[in-house]
Amino acid sequence: MELPFDVGALYNRKEQIHAVFGGQQQGGISTPKEHPLVIAFTGEAGVSHGYHDFWDDDDVFHYFGEGQVGDMKYVGGNRAIGEHVKDGKILVVFQMMGKGRPYRYLGRFMCQSSYVQPGTPDREGRARSAIVFRLRSLEASLGLAASETDQVEIEAAIEGVGATSTRRETEVRTKQRLFRERLIGVEKGCRLTGIEDLRFLRASHIKPWADCTNSERVDGENGLLLAPHADMLFDRGWISFSSSGLLLVSNGLPSDVQACLGLNLDESFRRGTFSQRQLRFLEFHRDVVFCIHQRPQT
Repeated sequence: MELPFDVGALYNRKEQIHAVFGGQQQGGISTPKEHPLVIAFTGEAGVSHGYHDFWDDDDVFHYFGEGQVGDMKYVGGNRAIGEHVKDGKILVVFQMMGKGRPYRYLGRFMCQSSYVQPGTPDREGRARSAIVFRLRSLEASLGLAASETDQVEIEAAIEGVGATSTRRETEVRTKQRLFRERLIGVEKGCRLTGIEDLRFLRASHIKPWADCTNSERVDGENGLLLAPHADMLFDRGWISFSSSGLLLVSNGLPSDVQACLGLNLDESFRRGTFSQRQLRFLEFHRDVVFCIHQRPQT
């Protein structure tokens, strides 16, 4: 079954998803009657109830089922996800970008198993048992490229392991993929351009990949989504961000280059807030990467 969606692209739920395939237009799981399709929506809705979908270290996506009050039941949309392979249906996942916003297509997934997690709060704050599905992405990528420096450092790491290169390459690429998957749950789009379509963005480590511990390399909060030219500036230390969210521009960046980039490099414009973990990584970026191009003040 061919689907009219590109991985990483944005779509209007009512006009571009349900108008084409049908299915329930509200809720987290939609089951169109006329198409062999199960549509799951992931995002911020669960966070307000005290839980959230997440990627584990084995690159498996843990998706909480539907049901706002009381214990979740293995019926309706929950059963549709758990039995989609048996029923001959395709499972796809979209990411919510916020109320009234479009949805980002994350691609096709396969449900591997499910488990029950007790003590999960419902809509009214009462503890209940939640059904959580283990989903495996069937997509080669999210349509999201690695930053230039990341790619160079990753290739160097792969080439330097000799006879174990095949296994090592798989491990490294899996970690890079996991980083991207976790990053899009932290960052919605480029802080300089506003672009949210992953096909036009790069996943950039804040603390460079080569300087990271293994856990930092897959930490979504150690990253930013940036348009390619913004990524180049950040990656090479021409720009950074202050702890208050202000853009920092190196005084070594030529003014004629700044004028031709087509980016808003106004340092008085706040670029949003950062989490505490992001702030710690940004401190490293300012101290180690950004300082390279700073000219001494006279």
